[in-house]
Amino acid sequence: MRFFILILFFLCGFAQADTNRGHAADALEKVSLQLHWKYQFEFAGFIAAKEKGFYRDAGLDVKIKEYQTGMNVVDEVLSQRANYGIYNSSILLEYLQGKPLVLLASFFKRSALVLITQPSIHSPKDLIGKTVMSSLVDDFRLNFKPYLDGYGVKISDLKMVPQTYRVDEFAKGEVDAMTAFISDQPHKLDKLGVKYNILDPSNDNLFVLQEELFTSAAELKNHPYRVHAFKKASIKGWEYALSHRKEIAKIIHEKYAPQLDKETLEYEAETINKLVLPFIYDIGSIDKNFLHKQMQLFKNDFHVGAGKTLDNFIVKPGINGLTLTDEEQRYIEVHKKIPLCINYDFFPIDGYKDGKHIGIMADVFTMIANKTGFEFIPVESHSEEELFQKLQEKKCKLLAIMATNNRHFTTIRPTKPLSSTHFTLLSRLDKSFVENPLFLKGKLLLVQKNSFKNYLNYLYPYLNIEVEENKNTMVKKVLDGRAYAIASIDEQADYFIDKYGYGKLKINGFLAKERLLHGSIGVQKDEPVLYSIMQKALKSLSKEKIEAIKNSWRLTRYHERVDYFLLWMVLGVVAIIFFIMIYYQKKLKNFNVALEQRVQQKTKELQETNEILKHKVQEKAKELIKKDEILTAQSKQAVMGEMISMIAHQWRQPLNTITLQISNLQLKYLMGQQISKEDIMQTLEDISDSVVYLSDTIEDFKTYFRPNKAAQESDMRGLLKKAIKFVEPRLKSNKIELQTECDSELHANVYANELIQVLLNLLNNAIEAYENKKTEDKIIKVTCKQNGPNIQIDVTDRAGGIRKEYLSKLFEPYFSTKGKNGTGLGLYMSKMIIEKQFGGSISVKTSMFGTTFTIVIPKDVQK
Repeated sequence: MRFFILILFFLCGFAQADTNRGHAADALEKVSLQLHWKYQFEFAGFIAAKEKGFYRDAGLDVKIKEYQTGMNVVDEVLSQRANYGIYNSSILLEYLQGKPLVLLASFFKRSALVLITQPSIHSPKDLIGKTVMSSLVDDFRLNFKPYLDGYGVKISDLKMVPQTYRVDEFAKGEVDAMTAFISDQPHKLDKLGVKYNILDPSNDNLFVLQEELFTSAAELKNHPYRVHAFKKASIKGWEYALSHRKEIAKIIHEKYAPQLDKETLEYEAETINKLVLPFIYDIGSIDKNFLHKQMQLFKNDFHVGAGKTLDNFIVKPGINGLTLTDEEQRYIEVHKKIPLCINYDFFPIDGYKDGKHIGIMADVFTMIANKTGFEFIPVESHSEEELFQKLQEKKCKLLAIMATNNRHFTTIRPTKPLSSTHFTLLSRLDKSFVENPLFLKGKLLLVQKNSFKNYLNYLYPYLNIEVEENKNTMVKKVLDGRAYAIASIDEQADYFIDKYGYGKLKINGFLAKERLLHGSIGVQKDEPVLYSIMQKALKSLSKEKIEAIKNSWRLTRYHERVDYFLLWMVLGVVAIIFFIMIYYQKKLKNFNVALEQRVQQKTKELQETNEILKHKVQEKAKELIKKDEILTAQSKQAVMGEMISMIAHQWRQPLNTITLQISNLQLKYLMGQQISKEDIMQTLEDISDSVVYLSDTIEDFKTYFRPNKAAQESDMRGLLKKAIKFVEPRLKSNKIELQTECDSELHANVYANELIQVLLNLLNNAIEAYENKKTEDKIIKVTCKQNGPNIQIDVTDRAGGIRKEYLSKLFEPYFSTKGKNGTGLGLYMSKMIIEKQFGGSISVKTSMFGTTFTIVIPKDVQK
């Protein structure tokens, strides 16, 4: 019984081992290699790589495909029916003709293809008029034309017959010569006892590529590590095959080509060894000088590839400039997609919008992706706490950017620093520039992250710093005087002012310029291979590239440049001064005293000048503010005048109606006519309707003049009707037809009264454009539609357009085409409202037929 259990245990162990091997095989990547001929020792290196497990060790399950008659090896690879191929110089020619091919390795260093001739033929000149058995004429030309040219022989001088790939025709004397592989066909003739000569181009230092490993550009782009793993394993297979020729010949005979006897395969092995020349050349190495010469020859003979070079044809060592270990290459092949945590509210350094990673670090990770083949999947967080939680739960393998000395993220290991930065102080406009951090003592500074507070307190222990994540709250505290300034990362400062404090904040100092804050990419500590890959990728990125990315995201661009020529000049002057000091120490001392006094005087003058300039700047700022207030007041007065005129228009008809109805009653009374109760009630009802209309009109105008405190949800069609209602009397009196097109379902979050003011300006301008026109066809067309995230409103007239010389001044204050009747503020204020309050744009197009004003505003206005 015990013996039975022991046997059962071993059987289970073997079954489990078989299962494990099955799972391991499933994990291998399946790829194929297309040969350009039948199985024989010519392909021993690839067969050895498969049989000895070199491909398997590289994570590959390789199928070696034998050549089939009529097959095009290049097409097999380009169509992805095979991943890799073995071919000859044709791949260089087809590359020059535009096919996306790349060369991985070159194994034969001498020509394997020769001309076997009858014993009476000793030179290419003896071939003139003789019968030559070869494959296609193009292939013969590719392989032998340079050789024949050296002897003044043209291909047209030969009688070409199709190749049968046998030696029988030559042995029977039916052909004078044939193309043959030197590795096996001479041996076949020797066994038959047939006499022959060999014309070998290699003897004239002319040869073509015969055993070239290549693939498609797509395979290299999509699977760079697989390509390099396949190449490396293939070279290892050739090294083994050439040092174990009999063993590999036996494997080929038993598993691949049983029709070939061992003697033939061993003969071929010796010949292949002489073609590869492993003791002279590195196996698989590529001779760029030879390739360049052959490329020039092809360009001249075939008139192809103008402007092409070998740069995109030869696969460079390493992968995109990275030298990776087998373990690192395998990691990339297995882990294509890497989850990447994005910092919360850290734009433009790091950001997330519409499902995409944006900002400086997005550009850096794009470069890393190009080098490594990784696809980084951004993971958004809505707070610093949520980011911390996701990193703790390992939902991300990487953190896009972190302070190098950050201790908050306990599971994260920082890479080498990829950038350095300092802090910029943002304060109210009335604060002076801070030269010395000591001046900030006792003042409250705000930062966005705890790590920033810890770093600044480490450098400046006397500073009072608080953390506030919400940028709007930070700005409000500074503007209300509850905090002195915001300490922002320098790369964020311009965006901070532009988005949250435009016209309210300014830069008034810097911190940590002498001891910069360093930034790194964070990698989970349990990902050592990924950490190593990221380190190598960052090392391959130059500081200039990273600085260029940072500068491209700056709103305000200023660059520091080191002038080394000036530096050497200064050093030279210092050296001269040093020698002068030795001989003229006393004189130099007196000169330094005088110079110091002069510097002090100049410094004092500069300080006084700065104070004067400061006061002048403040005065000019007050003047500009006062000017804006005057413009706004004048604009309101002009609009109020137009409104009073509109009220008069609106009221004139109802008042006339009331007067007429009262006069009718009085006339009937004076004439003694009987006035019925129904007449009186009807008249009173009509008068009441007119009074209600007058009251509604006053309410509309009162609502218009009430300023909006916040944007409100508005029906664009109803808002447009309200604006049109104000100008209806003018339209009727001028006999102008108003056409409107607006979707009833179109809603927007806008400042309704301000938008009505702009529409009234444009409608009144269009009406006035028709006043001096005698045309009968007076039409004003107003359309509103959704344009992506925006609302677009067009106001079009057919009043003959605006003169070209007016267009450049049209939106300037006080410019008017109406002479004394115009204030010149309508279009200027309209532009200010649309651009400043709505964050939109207003533009004009004009021609000899008419004018169109176009308003584009966000559908959701956020102030």
